[in-house]
Amino acid sequence: MAPRDTNAVADNHGLRRALRLPDLVSMQILLVVGLAWTGYAARQGSAHVLFWLIGIASFFLPAAMVVSYCVKIWPLEGGVYQWTKYAIGPFAGFMSAWNFGAWAVLLVATIGTLTATSLHYILGPDAAWMENSTGLITALNFGLLLFMLAVNIPGFILGRWVAHFGTLVILAVIALAEMLLVFHPHAAAATTHAAHGPAFALGLPVLTLMSVNLFAKLSFQGLTGIEQVAVFAGETRNPARSILRSAWIAAPVIGVIYITVTGALLSYTAAGEVDLNGPMPQLLAAGFGAGANGASLASMLGVFMNIAFAVANIAQYAVIVAETSRLPMVAAWDHLIPSAFTRLHPRFRTPTLALAAIVAIAFGFSVLATFGANTDEAFQTMAVSANMGYGIYYLLMFAVPLVAGTRFSPRPDLRPGIVLRMACVSAILVTIASICFAVIPVVPVASVAMFAFKVAGPIVAINALGVLVYWRGTRHSKEGVLS
Repeated sequence: MAPRDTNAVADNHGLRRALRLPDLVSMQILLVVGLAWTGYAARQGSAHVLFWLIGIASFFLPAAMVVSYCVKIWPLEGGVYQWTKYAIGPFAGFMSAWNFGAWAVLLVATIGTLTATSLHYILGPDAAWMENSTGLITALNFGLLLFMLAVNIPGFILGRWVAHFGTLVILAVIALAEMLLVFHPHAAAATTHAAHGPAFALGLPVLTLMSVNLFAKLSFQGLTGIEQVAVFAGETRNPARSILRSAWIAAPVIGVIYITVTGALLSYTAAGEVDLNGPMPQLLAAGFGAGANGASLASMLGVFMNIAFAVANIAQYAVIVAETSRLPMVAAWDHLIPSAFTRLHPRFRTPTLALAAIVAIAFGFSVLATFGANTDEAFQTMAVSANMGYGIYYLLMFAVPLVAGTRFSPRPDLRPGIVLRMACVSAILVTIASICFAVIPVVPVASVAMFAFKVAGPIVAINALGVLVYWRGTRHSKEGVLS
């Protein structure tokens, strides 16, 4: 069981328990589903079904199993931070939170680039300059990060509705794509839809270094996030039950979404011709683009699609800012960083200092990333560095059941059995593969070696800084001078 002093903190933290099961399920879908990955899976042809199923079995379900195991024992604000702290040790807990924070800050710092790309597609070819305009991207980062700060200060009184709206938008896009599996508006009444090949099959994907690389990226980047809502345990009503149920409700829904949308892509486009940068607009153009009226409808739906993606990204990143802000607060409860991070807004009961710090750091990284690199390389550098930190966080999370043993509960149902342990080993292998493949760029760069240095160097430096912050925090905590 969790130590008594932490339970006391968890029960008296002053946070509002505003989240219910539907809120958590909505956040699970918003945080996990990334429809761009369906294009990568579609490149495998109809064998994508097994591709997704192996990824779900080897990584996604193990993550849900770890959530199920840990949240019963530690239904505490902070999620994975608390799990790793009690199972492995305080240093592991701090470094898991530190690496998650690095991932979140670097990811959120890309919001300007993502939005500029969406604006280009919404406004048409004449707006192509937006994707490479440092001034515009910086302005978008500044404005959108301020918006995320403003949304999160009132907490989940407002924030949960932003999350719900983002989820509804992305579900509308998914429903439109899935409709094209059975309804073919491009086909005239006298003709039938001619598929480029079977949308679904259980054949084995071709085993190459590229397909293994793709599998690692799909599994890790497309199927991560199901544990993230656990960070809000202290703001959730009946957290042990609600977080557990949200994981198992969302998991099959997410699996079906990925498989069906990938199948829809293959119904209209040959595997080798799938546009990896815009698979969903490509699908709508193919499905609705026959004839003058169809082309007009496809154009309108393409605009809708890009607006939807922009809205969903902003909503998703707003939730990520919210969850990341809880980690400094919990670390301050443990006296590892200044106690100022524990102070809550007098009315909304949110950690405003942590929120402001995360937004400011993300903006700083967004500015630094544009120096000496084109927009694509800057985006790729931040995204890959972020995912390497995310990988370290996941390695620590999957290690929890492997080292927990029977120390935390005499109940047999809370002991990590052989199935859970094997699932964790499987997920650890997928995570390690993803980290190893992360240094291989997927866009043209001036120097592959320099790219590898630029993505690995920041994570090494960030973790070294994390070790220093932890060492300073523990030393000052013992001396009673951290304030």
